[in-house]
Amino acid sequence: MLSCTDYLKEFERLQGIAMAVTSSVAKNIQPGNSELEIAHQLEHELRVKGLHDHWYPILICAGKNSGKPLSRRFHLPSADLVCENDIVIVDSTPMKETVWGNWSITVSIGNDVFFQDLCRDSLSLVSETLSFAQNEAKTIGDIFDFCTARMAALELTSLDPRDDVGHSIFQVPIGQTVDLTPLEDRLFISEEYRQSAIAGLVSIEPQVGRINPKDGIMYGAKHQAVVQRV
Repeated sequence: MLSCTDYLKEFERLQGIAMAVTSSVAKNIQPGNSELEIAHQLEHELRVKGLHDHWYPILICAGKNSGKPLSRRFHLPSADLVCENDIVIVDSTPMKETVWGNWSITVSIGNDVFFQDLCRDSLSLVSETLSFAQNEAKTIGDIFDFCTARMAALELTSLDPRDDVGHSIFQVPIGQTVDLTPLEDRLFISEEYRQSAIAGLVSIEPQVGRINPKDGIMYGAKHQAVVQRV
């Protein structure tokens, strides 16, 4: 395992790559792309940067799939195509030895105001929660309460099956993916961890949704920010 200083340096390096590549791939999505095609493109671009492994599989959720909980238990990238007016969540966790990064971005495709507003409000939720977490929050419960209150004010619904709005990021033994990581080693921004201190790296990433009045379908979005307390 790396020392704390070396770990943070490596995380920042890896996270910088994850942010740049994930955002670039997401912003170049076109109508007619399939979720699987987007996932393969993201995987390829990460490999070009030297990142071949993933702590959690790449998740691409377009259209109505964005309204499902963001987990491979519910959905993995498929042959479903991006529509002319659509919304797409792109989420990756590239891994290098003991360090894994995590970045998620949501983009609206076309000119549908509903999808544009959902993306904007999801990003606003994360930006406001990050500012609160950096400047005012004392505990995980503080972050959770602020985020859920802002979520309600923005008329957004949590789509996370655990009802959390983020989690810790930490070193793992080489090759230890999420399936092999004990749940007790993790920390979630949720009611269960209310009294926990904000320590290390904590990712704020609420998956939120809103029902489109045009078709009655729930669509989702997820943006991300990371709080560092050392």
